[in-house]
Amino acid sequence: MNLLKLQILVYIEKYKKVTDVAKELDMKQPTVTFHMKSLEEELGIALFESRRGRILLTDAGKALYPYAVKMTGLAAEARKAVQDYADLGKGILHIGADSLMGTIHLPKLVNRFCRQYPGIQIELTVQPSRTVQELHYNHEVDLAFYYSQDVAAAGIKEDLLLEDELVVIFAPGHPFSSLKSLSDQLVAQHFFIQHAEGSFMRDFTRTYAIESGIHLWERMIINSPESVKHTVEDGDFISFFPLSGIASELAAGSLQYLPAPGPAGKSVKAYMAYHADQPYSPLREQFKQFVKQQITEQNMKP
Repeated sequence: MNLLKLQILVYIEKYKKVTDVAKELDMKQPTVTFHMKSLEEELGIALFESRRGRILLTDAGKALYPYAVKMTGLAAEARKAVQDYADLGKGILHIGADSLMGTIHLPKLVNRFCRQYPGIQIELTVQPSRTVQELHYNHEVDLAFYYSQDVAAAGIKEDLLLEDELVVIFAPGHPFSSLKSLSDQLVAQHFFIQHAEGSFMRDFTRTYAIESGIHLWERMIINSPESVKHTVEDGDFISFFPLSGIASELAAGSLQYLPAPGPAGKSVKAYMAYHADQPYSPLREQFKQFVKQQITEQNMKP
């Protein structure tokens, strides 16, 4: 099983069409088909099947898929590590971030890093927390940044970047504006914006509701933290949000907040994650140290 055949299998699962895989790999369609058949012959089992114009993985193909993802990811990582040594002024760094880290903290950090190291290219992927952790576990990103209250997966090292307070946000004209504290029952009585499936905020919110014995009035689900804030600013809705993520809105007077009620969620943590057994990469280490320095200078380190 060479890496090209495994990469084709990974792309078939992603695109479901040979033409799209050929375009992604800059190959001719018959060449892609040849490698697909060659892989099946090598393993002695059907890995692909055609359904209504789409190419899907068989059960055997699905069993091979996670290994193909890890193997091609490790190969790309090894290639990049060698290239880093060839020229530290160039290279590509793949970063995954959940929607909170990807909109609150990472944009400024990435911008400053690129300004300081103009020869380096950064690819920032922003996805729900669980998706980012999966991408990182499968070696599809070099570093992952996310909020979490869970124990790290086996083999993953997490550096604590900051502790954040989780608060209830609302507009200045909202009934909460006249209060000094909130109860679980008060939170349950108002229109609530739920965060996207797979996000840390959604997992936290659901756990909070269960532990508090309440049912949140979820009138809206939004997959963008910025859109959550803008919708809350309009006046009718409330939501949970990390306090560090509303600094500009508080300064502008467009949002207000009160601490989240109850013991759950008073403090949430943001991490920078990487594989504990990852081969040394100068570029990755350079970015890790840069992030820690920037967080310290901003007085955000716990």
